[in-house]
Amino acid sequence: MYFVVDIEKLTMSDKDKLAQRNILDKALKESFKKMLDLKKKLGQPIVTSDKNGNPIVISAEEAEKLVCNE
Repeated sequence: MYFVVDIEKLTMSDKDKLAQRNILDKALKESFKKMLDLKKKLGQPIVTSDKNGNPIVISAEEAEKLVCNE
């Protein structure tokens, strides 16, 4: 059995897309902050990459400073 769906009814408005993006951005920032807090408490480093894609290891405190400056 097939259903015919009007594609126009499935699209999101720009306002809806922006609202969804804002919700996702807020959730991502909150989860990243929680991860940094936990890593600081446990004394664990953060593994990230430099501009060339090479891995670098920094402390959670350093990572927090870098994120707060952006």
